[in-house]
Amino acid sequence: MVKRYLALFSTALVGLLLAAPAFAADAAGAPGDETAKWIVITSGFAMAIAAFGCAYGQSKVAAAACEGMARNPGARPGLFLFMILGLVFIETLALFTFAMIFAKVK
Repeated sequence: MVKRYLALFSTALVGLLLAAPAFAADAAGAPGDETAKWIVITSGFAMAIAAFGCAYGQSKVAAAACEGMARNPGARPGLFLFMILGLVFIETLALFTFAMIFAKVK
């Protein structure tokens, strides 16, 4: 249990330390024509990865809900509510990715 928290803490710490130089860019590091091209390309890959993750997550949620309803048909209202809630949370991944791409790519 302690190893788990230590691994989580060290991962978060390394992520924060590596992210600091990215936000320390000055005006000379502003994106030019060459950088703008790469931003567009990587944005496409980011949206593709987010769409893949959403599709995979939604398929797992739907399969689990169908299996749960097949095992216990009386639990349908509760399963349906939580299935819809899970699908909404999964879909926000794609929407947040799209919003970030829309804000970055001009």
